[in-house]
Amino acid sequence: MAEGILICPLRDCSGAISALVSAFEAEWPGWYGPGGQGDAAADLAAYANPRGDLPVGVVALGPDREPIGIAALKAVFTPELAHLTPWASAGWVRPDLRRRGLGAVLLRALEAEGRRLGLTDLYCATTTAVTLLQREGWTAHAQTVHDGGLIGIFRRKL
Repeated sequence: MAEGILICPLRDCSGAISALVSAFEAEWPGWYGPGGQGDAAADLAAYANPRGDLPVGVVALGPDREPIGIAALKAVFTPELAHLTPWASAGWVRPDLRRRGLGAVLLRALEAEGRRLGLTDLYCATTTAVTLLQREGWTAHAQTVHDGGLIGIFRRKL
């Protein structure tokens, strides 16, 4: 990763939220866009949780201190999998900076947050980040159908 990148808890960098709302809406228009079920501003505000417990987000700031990536831990992914907790989610890296290691840095920051919280396991559901998770030591745990498609569930022992 380039020099000058800062990783911090979103609760300490809440000024990044407005730019991240736009990023979430552009990245996931079916969920966060017009007519979608999601509320990017509400989700990001939750990830900026001032108590420091779940949910918790970490943000990557570039040299200009603009947000260039984010990831979060939340308690529940879907009610059917509520017995597995917590979940790595909201993983986003600015498109022009993808495939440069920032996703791995954000995953490690989530793992550090998990350890700080005394957690022993983390889970992640994905169809797109399988290679990244495997490279970072996550193991395949299960597969399930979600939103009409098959997704992999990965686990990371802390």
